[in-house]
Parts: sequence; C-alpha cells; structure tokens
Amino acid sequence: MDFLYFLEGIRNPVLDTFFSLITHFGSETLFLAIAIIIFWCVDKAKGYFLMTVGFFGTLINQFLKLLCRIPRPWVKDPNFTIVEAAREEATGYSFPSGHTQNAVSVLGCPARSFKNTALRIVCIVLILLTGLSRMYLGVHTPLDVGVSLVIGTVLVFAFYPIFKKTEEKPVYMYVILGVLALCSFLYVLFVELNAWPADIDPHNLASGVKNGYLVLGCSLGMILSYFLERKYIRFDVSGAWWTQILKTAVGLLLVLGIKAGLKPVCNAVCGGHAAATALRYFLVVLFAACVWPLTFKWFKNGCPMKLWVKKTLRIVLIIILVIALLCGYLYFEVTRRTTRMPINTAGAENPLITNLGTTMLSGHRAGGGIAPENTMMALKNCVENDQYELDIFEFDIHLTADGIPVLLHDGTLDRTSDAPEYFGEEDVQVGSKTLEELRNLNMGETFETDSGETPYKGLRGEDIPEDLRIVTLEEALAYLESAGDYRYIIEIKNGGERGYEAADKLYATLKQFDAVDRAVIGTFHNEITEYLDTTYPDLPRSAGMNEAIEFYLYSLLDLPIKEGKFNFVALQIPTTDYTVNLGTSRMVNYAHKNEIAVQYWTINDAEEMEYLQSIGADAIMTDVPDIGAEVLKQP
Repeated sequence: MDFLYFLEGIRNPVLDTFFSLITHFGSETLFLAIAIIIFWCVDKAKGYFLMTVGFFGTLINQFLKLLCRIPRPWVKDPNFTIVEAAREEATGYSFPSGHTQNAVSVLGCPARSFKNTALRIVCIVLILLTGLSRMYLGVHTPLDVGVSLVIGTVLVFAFYPIFKKTEEKPVYMYVILGVLALCSFLYVLFVELNAWPADIDPHNLASGVKNGYLVLGCSLGMILSYFLERKYIRFDVSGAWWTQILKTAVGLLLVLGIKAGLKPVCNAVCGGHAAATALRYFLVVLFAACVWPLTFKWFKNGCPMKLWVKKTLRIVLIIILVIALLCGYLYFEVTRRTTRMPINTAGAENPLITNLGTTMLSGHRAGGGIAPENTMMALKNCVENDQYELDIFEFDIHLTADGIPVLLHDGTLDRTSDAPEYFGEEDVQVGSKTLEELRNLNMGETFETDSGETPYKGLRGEDIPEDLRIVTLEEALAYLESAGDYRYIIEIKNGGERGYEAADKLYATLKQFDAVDRAVIGTFHNEITEYLDTTYPDLPRSAGMNEAIEFYLYSLLDLPIKEGKFNFVALQIPTTDYTVNLGTSRMVNYAHKNEIAVQYWTINDAEEMEYLQSIGADAIMTDVPDIGAEVLKQP
C-alpha cells in the first residue's frame, strides 16, 4: 500500500487522463480488435496464438480471483482513494490484475512473434505502462500486477513454440483448442457447482461465472471455425493496404455491432443465465473467423466484379449493415431508461395497482438486511418497530422432509445457519431434514450488521432465541395476521411433485387465515405455475419466467393483449439484473394499461427507489425497509 499511497500523492489531471487511456490496452474490446486484425490481415496462426494465450490467461486469472478472494485496495484500506473514472471497470476481486494480463496477451504475443526490435520495445513499454496504470488508478496493488505479468509472460513463451508448428501439423491446433475448451468447461463446472462460502461477494462471483462461459463459447467457436476455415474457406490474409483497411474497418464494426446486438437476444434465449455469454461469443467467433472472411477474395482483388455481382454484394452488405444497426438499436432500446410520463392509475380494478405517486413497501425476505432473513425475529422487527410500517411481507417457502412449509430462501441451509457444523456435512438440503431436526439450528448464525458485526454467531442449543429458530409458514402467518392487515408475496421454491405439495399446503394455510386474496404467489418453476392456474384459479400469482419474457416483448412492440392471454396479476421483476432494463416507464405503463401491477426486487438503493416510484412502480421489495420508508410515499 505504501507504493499506492506514493502514486496517489503524485496524481494530477494530466496523469489521470494519460493512465486512463493507457489502461485500455488491457480492455476486452482492444484485445478482440487486435486479435481479429492479426487474424484477418497478418497471420491466422498468430491470431489464434494471441486468442489462446488471452483465454488461458483469463481462466487462470478468474480462478485465482475466486480462490484467493483478495479485495480491492480501497476496500482493504478505506482511507485510500482511487481515480473515480476507473471504478466502473474495476469488477471482480483484486488479485491478480486482469487488465495487466490482457495487455501481456495483446502486446506480448506480437512482441514474441515478430522479429522487429522497435516493435518489441514499444510492446514491452506499453505492457509495463499498463501495469503501472492499474496501480496509479488505485485499482490494483503491485502484487496483483506482478503476478499477472509473470502469468502472461509464461503463457506467451510456453505456447509460442507449439503454435510455430501448427501450419505443418494442424493437429497441434486442435489439441491446444481442445485443451482450452476442456479447461473452460471444467472451470464453468467449478464455479457453478462449488459450495461458495456465505461471505463471497455475489458480484465478484457473477463476474467469474460470466468470464468462464465467455471462454467456453470462444474456445468452442475457435475449434469449429478452425476446421471450417481450413477445409472450405482458406482465405488469404494479404491485400493492398487500402483494401486491408476497408475490410478490417467494416468487419470490426460488424463484429462489435453483432456482439452488442446479440446480448439481449441471447439473454432472452437463455432466460438470463450466464450461458447466454457462451452462446453470444460462440456466434461472434464464427462470424469473425468464417462468415466475414468469405468477402476477403473480393477485397484482395481490389473489389472488382460484374455488375450483377456488385449489386448482389451491395444488397448483402446493406442487409448486414441494417441487421447490425437494428441489433445496435435493439441493445440501446432494451437497456435505456424510457422517459414516458407515467399514466394515471386511479380507478384501476387490480387492487395491487397503487395510485400514481404512491408505492407499497415490501420487506424482502422479511427485511433480511436489518435482521436475519426469513426468521420470526425479522418479522417482529418489521411489525413492532416505530420507524416504518410495511404494506407487504415477502418470503420464500420450502418443504421439510416431513412436508412442513418453512421460511427459507436457499435450497440449502449452509449460507444462513450453522447447519454444516450441526449436521457434520455441507450442502444441507432443507428437504432432507425434518422440522424437529431443523429447530436445532441457529438461523442467525451468519447475519452481519452494516458495521460488520455478527451478533448471533456462535449461539447453540438453549442459547438460541426462539425467534432465531426456523419458522413455519403457519407460525409466520399466525403472527402477522394477529399483528395487522398485511399483503404477502410468497415464492414456492420447490419444483415437481414437491412443488405441487407445497402449493397445496400454501393454499390451505392461506385459506385457514382468510388471506388468499391478499397474497401473490411466485415461482420459477413453469410446471408449478400451470398447476396453480388449473388447481387454484382464485389464488393470485405473479408472472413466471417465460411469461415475463413474453410480456416484455409484447411491451416493446406495444401489442394488444387478448383477454385471458396472461393469468398473472403482478410482474415481480428486477430492474437491470439481466442486462435488459425492466425499470422503465414504458414497461410500467404497458402493464398498468393491461391491469397488471409491477413490483420490483431487490431494491436497496434510495435513489433507485425514488426513481421507480416516480415511474409508477406499485411495490418495491427491499432488504432495508427502514431506508424504503424514508424514501417512498406509501398508500
């Protein structure tokens, strides 16, 4: 940190601008552009060399980040400040530096491949400056940068002699790319299946998952494109300088446009799962390596052609450009905030739709940010405090081994309780234990206050307060119904036969407390959605995943909805969790026009709460209802 404090002391606007520009030598966009330029215009094998080194480096980098979980410098030392312009791209854990490692790939591979002393000196200087920029900007330590330099350099020198032989022995290329694909697949399994500790940063984990799928998609695309290019395309990288510039400029615009345009499409196809990243980059690699090179022969010949060929290619080019523009516009349209005035909702038939300017406040997981989530303590905290009052309680239910619905979000008990210690195993499934067994757990074991304290950690046996033991659905509703006139948002976590049983017991319990019409039931399982519609048509529910996607597409085109098309009464959605921006006045207006309420989760930022209320949001689910009560005007 001493060196970082020294760099902080010499910061000035000129150096801030200089290093903010230099640091882009480690960016994903520049890595992609340089790899493609070398592949299209210089040497195909050297292009594959650069991409392979970069992707292997990414896997190693992300693996070490998640394994070591070293926080950023300003997190370790709150007194240290960074250059704010660098904060947005400083995602993931600190160790090692991804930008530095990318720079070694982008600049180290050409430096090793081309025997030009001046080029090598320039590349080495730029690599070192990129590493220095990460420290100057305050987003990495010397250890982060130093390890990345070593990893990148080792990869460059290790792979170079192998790639020199790929022209004579193409099998070497298949082996390398196959190993890359296998490693990326194993990494994806590692991040998806590993039992991560409760304190892992979800944003850092999401970044690691996304990058794993990115490399998997690229590696599979490279294997297929290498085969197709060698067997059927065999393009020539040479050409007049002006045709090289033309084919590269147009090609890069198309690649970047397709890369951006495919993002919302792939997210929709994959239901927001990170696998969308693999699909998107697989298609981008195929276009860059196999589709666009089909035009190179024409560029190489100086673009001569017969009139009918010229017209045909012109039409094809126009179509491609139109598609690229449409993809770019689509990306812009689905990610921006719309500025339409919210419509007047007075007189709405749906009781969940509030009057414009008011928004119901819902405690997400019963206000899990200020008390242990989904516990009786959390419920009491929201009911008995004198600082705020909830309109809606949100919680999740799972069935125990003996078929009792209990309040719990995760399928396992590890994250929120002392289950691993008590049962002597990890990944303790709630459905594998009886209620009697679960009553022995401390459900506040891992709860952490804003100041970092864990006030309930270590409580065992009789020392565990009753309101920190697992709570059943019946107990929760009995308490809440005796305390006030509340609404409920309840998510059924079980799927399949267990989900049907959970739905039956949920309905029976709501009926017992005469609360059927005050609850909205949600689930991510499509079969449970269908079961609710056919078995309990009087039970209000929210949109399922597929319905929400379809409804969103309808809203984009402002299509009329036939009566009976959708059976849900509320959209329970995030704002930008899946890239597509659902927190827009267009979305809310369209829903209200069709008598559907819009309830957002999980909103913990005061400014975002205020914005969502301004566009007509009917309810906001938050972990911190105390903050929500300060911001929102409630009915």
